[in-house]
Amino acid sequence: MKNTILFKTLVDILYILHFIGLVGIIFVIPFGIVNNNQVNINVEDWSLFYWLISIMSLITYIIFLRGLYYLRTMARFLLTNKYFSEKIIENLKKSGNHFLFTGIISFALFFILWLNKLYGGKFELIYDSNLLIPLFLTIIGMFFIIQSNTLVLAKNFKEENELTV
Repeated sequence: MKNTILFKTLVDILYILHFIGLVGIIFVIPFGIVNNNQVNINVEDWSLFYWLISIMSLITYIIFLRGLYYLRTMARFLLTNKYFSEKIIENLKKSGNHFLFTGIISFALFFILWLNKLYGGKFELIYDSNLLIPLFLTIIGMFFIIQSNTLVLAKNFKEENELTV
């Protein structure tokens, strides 16, 4: 039970910090203080392409935040000790799908930015930790989806065994 409470608390803290970050980003963008990490260009110099990249990054961030929300909801249901609950399975699958989409979109954005640099005459092959985050999110998303499918199978076995006795 202590591990479940710790898990719920950590997910809550992560969600709140990311939500504050989203609100901060939304309030800071109009002032032109924002700098895109992938491009290293000030807001005043952004073209339409960089604005689209920033909007897609913001949408990806919101998808990630929704995945954290479903993970929070799943953690709240874990506190009831009903591990084979339909709510836990649904929220785990939704969270996994959101994390998977976040990872895929992030990979696509990195690839598009890399192609843009290549088209601009800069050929870079950089091993960066920013590339590991989408990979990690993709792996976590797939794990949550697989785990939800496993819980469905376990729930069916449990129901079958209860009918047998």
